Amino acid sequence: MATFVTRAQWGARAPRSRSTDITPQYGGVTVHHVDAVRVARSRHSDCAGQVRGIQNYHMDSNGWADIAYSHLTCVHGYVFEGRGEGYRTAANGTTSGNQNWYAVCGLTGGTSGNYDTITSGLIDAFHLAITRLRERGGAAAAVNGHRDHKSTACPGNLYALVQDGTLIPGGGGGTAPPWPGVYFTYPPVTSHSSVATWQERMRYRGWTITVDGHYGQQSKDVCTAFQREKGLTVDGVVGPVTWNAAWTAPIT
Repeated sequence: MATFVTRAQWGARAPRSRSTDITPQYGGVTVHHVDAVRVARSRHSDCAGQVRGIQNYHMDSNGWADIAYSHLTCVHGYVFEGRGEGYRTAANGTTSGNQNWYAVCGLTGGTSGNYDTITSGLIDAFHLAITRLRERGGAAAAVNGHRDHKSTACPGNLYALVQDGTLIPGGGGGTAPPWPGVYFTYPPVTSHSSVATWQERMRYRGWTITVDGHYGQQSKDVCTAFQREKGLTVDGVVGPVTWNAAWTAPIT
């Protein structure tokens, strides 16, 4: 479960002004990352300083009233309060984007395959941030990426998680990565790079599973329990239906 960090806790400066001219019921939440280089901090104790640095840049270099984002999330599973619910952002790049959409920035970056690692903690933090913006800030259900408002590479490799629904609180509702065309069975052990993809997804959904790329007894037991929970054919085999359900079925 992600942890919320208030402005006072991370040492925010007071905003110069705050605008409540925002209508997020007509848009939703837009996902960002920080930069085209890797920026995630290895130690969580460094993340608050990173957020302070972003606020200083936005206020002192860009001349904005405050940090641009509604909230920020880190790979360790924390949500840093930005402008907060009910306040207009300065992050989305267009007038309509800032009018109708909140902005949540992952403290990650990278490009051309050299990206910061997306962790389960980061995903949990996005879920908490988006849930707050919906429940306390009136945001509509839609989640998009910065690149949906203007020509930009932002939010980098987070955009795939926008498209497949991973960042939607509660999970599901998106599309799965293409089925690899390999049935995961045991015995004997099935070893394949896509096994690790499926294992990581199941661990994110809350199952206790080792992510090692080898489909053995533990993975089969998780598969069988998942199939039973979702009303699928219970055969302990990850085929196209079970693969897709790992991304599209609600997390319960």
